[in-house]
Amino acid sequence: MVKVLLASAEVVPFAKVGGLADVAGSLPKALAQLDIDIRVIMPKYQAVAEAALDMWRAVPGCPVPMADGMSGCALDESRLPGTEVPIYFVEHHDYFSRPYVYGPPGGAYPDNLERLTFFCRAILAVLEPLNWQPDVIHLNDWHTSLVAVYLKQPGTNGPQTVFTAHNLGSAYQGTFPAKLLAVTGLASDDPGVSDMLHDGQLNLARAGLACADMVNTVSEKYAQEIETPEFGSNICDLVEARRKDVWGILNGIDYEVWNPATDEALAANFSADDVSGKAQCKQALQEQMGLPVDPDIPLIGMVTRLDAQKGLDILAEALPQIQNAQLAVLGTGDQLYENMLRQAATQENVAAVIDFSGELARQIYAGADMFLMPSCYEPCGLGQMIALAYGTVPIVRATGGLDDSIQERGVRGSPQNGYKFEGYSAEELLEAINRAVDTFTSPRSRWRKIVGNALNCDFSWDRSAKKYLELYQAALDRTA
Repeated sequence: MVKVLLASAEVVPFAKVGGLADVAGSLPKALAQLDIDIRVIMPKYQAVAEAALDMWRAVPGCPVPMADGMSGCALDESRLPGTEVPIYFVEHHDYFSRPYVYGPPGGAYPDNLERLTFFCRAILAVLEPLNWQPDVIHLNDWHTSLVAVYLKQPGTNGPQTVFTAHNLGSAYQGTFPAKLLAVTGLASDDPGVSDMLHDGQLNLARAGLACADMVNTVSEKYAQEIETPEFGSNICDLVEARRKDVWGILNGIDYEVWNPATDEALAANFSADDVSGKAQCKQALQEQMGLPVDPDIPLIGMVTRLDAQKGLDILAEALPQIQNAQLAVLGTGDQLYENMLRQAATQENVAAVIDFSGELARQIYAGADMFLMPSCYEPCGLGQMIALAYGTVPIVRATGGLDDSIQERGVRGSPQNGYKFEGYSAEELLEAINRAVDTFTSPRSRWRKIVGNALNCDFSWDRSAKKYLELYQAALDRTA
């Protein structure tokens, strides 16, 4: 049995900032079904400590080496909800007993490098007192990448490493001033460090890409895109150099979590066998968002981080020309786009809630006819998969996992389940919206067929988990 420790700075339902948390909370469940001894480790944030959680102390005290001397942690243990998968929480009050994961909204804690260095050191330190040694440590994003560097140092023996890059946009590479290298306890001539130091910065995504035994990102298309300067600024040289070690594995979703037949947030439940409840969900959403209630007007939903990556700039340009459909948006983020949507919502056919609500998000997934993701780039995207599960037809830009998961021109074995456009422009976005609207307003048999195709899509974790098992084995083969 392969033993795997999955390390992540955020895990649903304990702490969530982005899609990383969803993956870290869902993938282990599918891996456990493959007879893998899978365990998860994350920091014990304030929210974890305050949760009504069945948790016990696994390691009462463990020394953790840091650059300025010896520190220490405790380790608590619980289970991922609804499973027997162990999850460990690294306790250090000064570093982790704070109200946010990385910092307040729009900001970052000034000692994040030190906090995450400690987490990486602690991951390795607790293995001996746990009396459990994984074959593979599965690292997720730059927050955990230093583990791979520490395991590459002379005289170090330990597990093999797999590094999953969930987002390699320039803002998500974990960059710090190069002068802070000393915080990590590494020296400039240590193995792997020269790859981390790039353009005058310490780049922790490069640490994972350079030092992990195997690397993957979260869709096949994105694995190809990051080899180019357009999508892989600051890291494409490493991706190209390690091409044979870089895999693309499309994320999945948990259909027990995202199920319109059982979702208690919905005005009415429905399924692929009986979609009648979806019309009630649409009416309820129109009422809640203050839009005119009309079943014959196509309703486009959007649940997103309000960020340039998500295509808000081309949406802003296109909005005045969207006259033949309604738009309901839920999100928060960049103030520029928040203000743009507040202004747009003065139109009768546009509604925007500048906030985040898990319940309203589910109601948009279920009540909308179409789901919009015009991303500049999208490593995988989960929104389009969730929308499909709720019979809501995605309109996406053909990038990353959006391109891998959405078919407009059906091919054998993959019938049409959405609409997509290639060029990053308001014009192409509008053309895709108009194609979807034209189909919706034409004789309904074709639209019903596309909705049925959406509801019958399977993006469960089962297929992806088998690919991860292959990836773990490829890492282990490095020691053969």
